[in-house]
Amino acid sequence: MRCGRTEHLFGKRGFYWCSSLWSEEVFELRSLIVLLRFLVFATFVSLRCSGQHLEIGVRAGIPLTEAFGTGSFFRIDFGESATSATRRYTIGPMVELGLPRGFNLELDALYKRLGFDDLTKSSGLYYVHTRTTANSWEFPLVGGYQFMHLRVLSPFVGGGVSFRHLGGISSISEQPLFFPGIPPMRSAGTTSPALDNRSRHGGILTLGAKMRVGVLQILPEIRYTRWGSDRNLNPELHSNKNQIDFLLGVAFGKSAAKR
Repeated sequence: MRCGRTEHLFGKRGFYWCSSLWSEEVFELRSLIVLLRFLVFATFVSLRCSGQHLEIGVRAGIPLTEAFGTGSFFRIDFGESATSATRRYTIGPMVELGLPRGFNLELDALYKRLGFDDLTKSSGLYYVHTRTTANSWEFPLVGGYQFMHLRVLSPFVGGGVSFRHLGGISSISEQPLFFPGIPPMRSAGTTSPALDNRSRHGGILTLGAKMRVGVLQILPEIRYTRWGSDRNLNPELHSNKNQIDFLLGVAFGKSAAKR
């Protein structure tokens, strides 16, 4: 359940409104529970079997694509123009489970800050500017395979699935009233149709390498994520289905010292 509150700059008290997205939120919660159960089970099996296959670290990187596809379209009576405001960083913890014959499983929790500006025109006169920001968390589960085992560097390929969740949504709209001495009308909320329309899951392909430096593993990687389509596609403001990130991981564990 997401709610918001409008605020009027004339001093009047705003009103509350709510939007129900139970099906999507239940799906996200169940997906995260499944991932967490798998991680706990894999960790338990790994520690019971050898105690040397679990590695914990952090991943940081740079998004190489924008989070939103945008455009501009105006006529005499109506129109819309939008611009993406993707922050050029992503960071979060990672856990990797080593498996026999060069295979491994990795679970990440990657944080991004994203947003957009949207300007709409209606009835040929009224303009509304909306600035929206949000915190994005992505939970990719990736299976990898090291197809070469060199002394210092071991390249790998991988694939998997990713789920994403939005939080901390802030949407502020301003509408000029075109009357002297009267400030624009402003409303604030914690939801956005453009964000509510986003797909919550996608597929992953990755290419990278593992480099050993003492007890640490350095993992540079190019990761491609193909997200599902928006439920209601807006040509001027929609999610980018193709996401490319450059990521650098640093992990440590007992296995890093023996491989």
